[in-house]
Amino acid sequence: MDTNWTGKVVIVTGGAGGMGQAAAKRFAAAGAKTFIFGRTLEALKATASLSAHIVPVVCDVSDTSSIAEAMETVLKTGAPDLLVHTAGINTADRFMAHADPARIASEETWKKMLDINVLGVVNMIEAVTKPMADAGGGRIVVVSSTAGHGFDSFAGVPYTAGKWAVHGLLFTARPQLAAHGIVISEYAPGEANTPLVDQRPVQPTAEHRAAMIQSEDCGETLFFMGSQAHSMSVIQLPVYQPFGGMPPEISAPWLAGLGLEK
Repeated sequence: MDTNWTGKVVIVTGGAGGMGQAAAKRFAAAGAKTFIFGRTLEALKATASLSAHIVPVVCDVSDTSSIAEAMETVLKTGAPDLLVHTAGINTADRFMAHADPARIASEETWKKMLDINVLGVVNMIEAVTKPMADAGGGRIVVVSSTAGHGFDSFAGVPYTAGKWAVHGLLFTARPQLAAHGIVISEYAPGEANTPLVDQRPVQPTAEHRAAMIQSEDCGETLFFMGSQAHSMSVIQLPVYQPFGGMPPEISAPWLAGLGLEK
């Protein structure tokens, strides 16, 4: 495990906040020239202010032309040694059936979820594969979710479907990328206190948020994974969450936050 990133190039998508911000801060502290991708420059400023090693780059991971332009900026420094892909969204409408029509996932939500949460992963992997391979290899760590490994009652149907797709994508792509010297790993956190939580139709209590995995914890895990020479699949869970998701019968105070009874 090599934790000295001096002179190396790292890309972190979703770098405006949450685990992306935490990961960017961690790699920059280890010496990496860290490029953070996000949809607006304004959103990236807070992360960029954390270190002189962090460079903000406007990029929409669902838009291949936007990615190509962003990669031009990165490649002026050199081929990326590591991609940490944290970019993703969720929405408040996340049910297939519900008494409240506003909670039923819209066609627009399905398209956005697949464009960003699934094709965004595809687009970024494709963008870094050639420069990494030409430079002799590289590493990729993609954030998926425990929602892609089991039943997750609060994450929603579109989000969960997308994360299952990402899990299958990474599982299949791993040996193909390895043939080109690229190591790919999957990080699947459970409930994490990131900005995605703010999109829940029923907000968790302060007690619940405090018990979740925190963004800084995610940043440390992503740093550990990115520093490994070997492929990893890491599932990280808060102590109260069983593997495979959050079943409805889980004890209070978490049940109220799922909104299933409404």
